[in-house]
Amino acid sequence: MFELYYSKKTGRKKVPVKDQVQRMKAVRIFNNNAVSTVTPDGREAVVIGSGVGFNKRPGDAIDEGKIEKIYCIQDELQTRLLQLLKDTSPEILRVSEDILNHAIDCGLELKNQLIISLADHISFAIDRYKKGVELPYLMLSETRMLYKKEYEIGCWALDHIKEVCGVSLPEYETGYIALQLASSSMNGNVAYKTLKLVEGALKIIKEVYGVELDPDHIDTMRLITHLKFLAQRIFSQMQWEDKEVDGLYQFLVAKHKKNRECLIRLRAYIEKTFSYTLNSQEEVYLLVHLSKIFYK
Repeated sequence: MFELYYSKKTGRKKVPVKDQVQRMKAVRIFNNNAVSTVTPDGREAVVIGSGVGFNKRPGDAIDEGKIEKIYCIQDELQTRLLQLLKDTSPEILRVSEDILNHAIDCGLELKNQLIISLADHISFAIDRYKKGVELPYLMLSETRMLYKKEYEIGCWALDHIKEVCGVSLPEYETGYIALQLASSSMNGNVAYKTLKLVEGALKIIKEVYGVELDPDHIDTMRLITHLKFLAQRIFSQMQWEDKEVDGLYQFLVAKHKKNRECLIRLRAYIEKTFSYTLNSQEEVYLLVHLSKIFYK
């Protein structure tokens, strides 16, 4: 893990920059724009800035005027961060931090270390784009429906990457960025499994009823929200109390022949893929949401 120690753009710092820089010397030169050092309080750090490492050798004083950011490093992610700084351009680091800050401003609770995975992904995405290599994100529509705020931030991110890096990445990259944001704001494994459950459930619903779902329709949004919370209960092992709902269950199942088929397939998919058996109350709530969409 690491923390932002100083930023020229925001002015955030732990001690006056002039005091810290006068006592900081280069320890290792990664490239012209990244140098490792030691802060006045004894922490290992990396200094970022255009030309800050140019013609420098270990032991040379660091030029205060070229410093844009200082990151203090904590042990567990030290190797990964140092490699990232060595191989990644300042523009990608900057745009990654901007995306992180924008997401936080939009209300997401994220950790600073997300900048590592964002920079990793953006760097590889730009490299793939320049080489003409396509890697489509196959769950784009599901991600848009399930993680709407994260998807909107992903759209903003693509515009910002174009502005800062001069590269127009494909629209599907929005999905990759949105999933990274969602994974960072919750347990990453839970975020992916939630997306997988919703994707599988929606595929079954579309096949059984032979329709496409409008992602912007209020009833579709409610269904997506229900599936999302169902997934989170499943993965946190918080099953609803199984209350007696047989009368309502039979009424909803009989409302259309497709209801029973859809429920059987959903039950089998969740059992096989996630080792979880839906109880009668959970099945009724699924039928209620489906009825709102298909049988008004």
